[in-house]
Amino acid sequence: MDQAEKKRKLMVGGALIATLIAAVLVEEEETVIDTVDTIQPVKPSGDRVRNQENNVEQLDVSKLGQRKFNALAGELFASTTWAPKQPQVNPEEQAIIAAQAAKASAPPPAPTAPPLQFKYAGKAIVDNETWVFLSQAGENLIAKLGGKINDKYRLDSINDDAITMTYLPLNTKQILTINTKMVGNF
Repeated sequence: MDQAEKKRKLMVGGALIATLIAAVLVEEEETVIDTVDTIQPVKPSGDRVRNQENNVEQLDVSKLGQRKFNALAGELFASTTWAPKQPQVNPEEQAIIAAQAAKASAPPPAPTAPPLQFKYAGKAIVDNETWVFLSQAGENLIAKLGGKINDKYRLDSINDDAITMTYLPLNTKQILTINTKMVGNF
């Protein structure tokens, strides 16, 4: 057993002995209090009783009057809140706020198809099938009539001036114009 542990045990033992002594002393005091005769209430002396009677005669309740309430005190049982009070709004501001609320509550506009991001690169006709070559953000795409492009567009028709596509999520037709004019000398 090391020195610190011995010291700890001595302190705990001393505390235990002090607790036992205190418990014995408290029990002895309780028995002393139990043996004392019952205490009789003290009766006021004659002078004190006379002074109290005189005070009663001097006190006139009718002189107290009615209690007056202050209007600024507010309602006693009103509910309270920590939220700040809203400032008063004049009619012009109220009309503006109502117009903004009407705009906010109006249904959102119907969704529209995004603008076509394709560029026409060319076309080829093989075995009576027309294939169109398109590019989108540096990516080359090939599609035939009735085929899908990126699972979002369907190629509907091709002529010399335009390509008609359908945006599939909204079933909206879109037209991609073909610029066939070549610039420069060949």
